[in-house]
Amino acid sequence: MIRHLLVLNNGSSSLKFAVFAVDKKLSKQVLSGSFSLLGNKSVLSYKLGLKKFKINYQSAYDLSAWWKNLIPVLAKFDISYLGFRMVHGGEEFIDTAKIDNNFLNKIKKYKSLAPLHNPYTLELIDLAKKTWPRAKMAVSFDTAWYKDMPIAAYLYSIPIKYYQNFAIRKYGFHGLSHEAATIYTAKILGKKLSELKLITCHLGSGSSLTWYMDGKVKDTTMGFSPNEGLTMATRSGDLPASIIFYLYRELKIPLNKIEDIINNESGLLGLSGLADLREVMLSAGYKVADYKSSFKFSKEQRKASKLALDVYIYDIRRYLASYLAMSKKIDAIVFTGAVGANNKIRSLVLKGVNIPKNTKIIFAPEGEIKNLAEKTLRCLMK
Repeated sequence: MIRHLLVLNNGSSSLKFAVFAVDKKLSKQVLSGSFSLLGNKSVLSYKLGLKKFKINYQSAYDLSAWWKNLIPVLAKFDISYLGFRMVHGGEEFIDTAKIDNNFLNKIKKYKSLAPLHNPYTLELIDLAKKTWPRAKMAVSFDTAWYKDMPIAAYLYSIPIKYYQNFAIRKYGFHGLSHEAATIYTAKILGKKLSELKLITCHLGSGSSLTWYMDGKVKDTTMGFSPNEGLTMATRSGDLPASIIFYLYRELKIPLNKIEDIINNESGLLGLSGLADLREVMLSAGYKVADYKSSFKFSKEQRKASKLALDVYIYDIRRYLASYLAMSKKIDAIVFTGAVGANNKIRSLVLKGVNIPKNTKIIFAPEGEIKNLAEKTLRCLMK
């Protein structure tokens, strides 16, 4: 009987999955799909063989409900191996790790560093263990891609004891996606990773840029947590510490509420009232292929959406321009992710940036699922 590997990638507003046949090594992909949000509802989309399926549910983001609806789709497969994407592994986990009780006890301390991701991945692992208790499981980390980032790039200018004693530093995220985009581009350009010079742009509900030179990451926009860097769907991105103090001292907002504000009520949602960039673009007057909104946008909403889009694009440009300025040469600027696939977003970003001659503009199809599958099997077959 053919055994199968299931890989699970939960984002801040989605759950992607894929099943691969395994015959000593990774074979063909036999199923792929995702749960995603459409307003306050959930959509399950998947491809099985040549057939495509789409099911709408009334629930919003509910991992246990999504899991219950996913199990029948997976029933025909012998799930012997599982691979999970986890956002934060700190300095402790810099490679794919087997999941056992020792691992689960150690990883819990990183939950607060990625509050929109790590807790849900742990919930997902628990659901999978209950469903397939005998399956072998491993987890790969977004932070691992940044393990060789220079110390000058990852240290914050606070007393060094906070790094030495508590590992407070820039970590970087979306590593599996940036790594897959880098590998893809190396093949496209016919270059070795050790000689490749890139800026990779992962744009989605969460977004980040990474500067990669000659086999190593030089810098990235996300930092101590996934909230740093660019304006995102509900995350603020870069925010002066003085604003946190002001909200707490002057407006008397509790710290736990402030944390919720900058993670769940900010970004595009905070500026426009719309978290989905497709809705923002439609409201701002742009067309979005294969997408229709159920909203009727008011004049005030359209104005707010244009402003939110301007802020969103400006953030990407300023980081992209800074990485270009520090590079003697860049082989390519690479876009990936659900938003990175949008031609209009790419053109809006690049319109305001001086791009060196001979720099390629490349779109890399999302490859983090395949990357995750390969890492999982290598780990579990040791």
